[in-house]
Amino acid sequence: MKREVNPKETSRAQAYELWMKAPNPMVTFFKTIDVTRLVRVSRKRSYKFNMLLDYCIGRAASSVKEFYLLPVGDKLMQYESIAVNTIVKNKEGEVSSCDILYTENMEEFNRQYMEHTAQVAASCQDRDLSGDCMVIGTSAIIDTESTTTATFNSRFV
Repeated sequence: MKREVNPKETSRAQAYELWMKAPNPMVTFFKTIDVTRLVRVSRKRSYKFNMLLDYCIGRAASSVKEFYLLPVGDKLMQYESIAVNTIVKNKEGEVSSCDILYTENMEEFNRQYMEHTAQVAASCQDRDLSGDCMVIGTSAIIDTESTTTATFNSRFV
C-alpha cells in the first residue's frame, strides 16, 4: 500500500526539489563487504547465498525511513512495505526479475524466495511488486563464480 505525502513535510524536502529536476534520478550504492559469515550460514543452514544477501539488503533498507519514499511522476509516495528485487536465471537461460516482499522473519523470507524465484524461473514471467511496495533493486551476473554483486539501487535515497 502506498499513499501520497507532501514532500515539504518530510526530511527530504530539499532533496525532492533537486531530484525532480534531475535527468536520471537514480542513486546507486557500491560497497565492498565481507560476506564470509553469510557464506558460513549459507552452508550450515542450507540457505542460498543470494537469498541471505537479499535478506540483509532488505533488513538494512527497512530500518531507513527514506527507503519508504519514492517520487512517482510529480508526486512523492510513501510505501508501507519494502520488497527486494533479485535476478533469476529462467528456463530459457535468460534473466528474469523477481520481487520478494521483505519480512523480518528469515524463514518466511526464505520460503517466499524459494517459491517465487522457482515460479519466475519456470514461467519466464517477471514478478513485480512495485505497485504496492518500495522495491530495492539488486544486480546479479549469472553463470559466474561470483553470482551477486553487493550493490543496491534506489531512487531518492
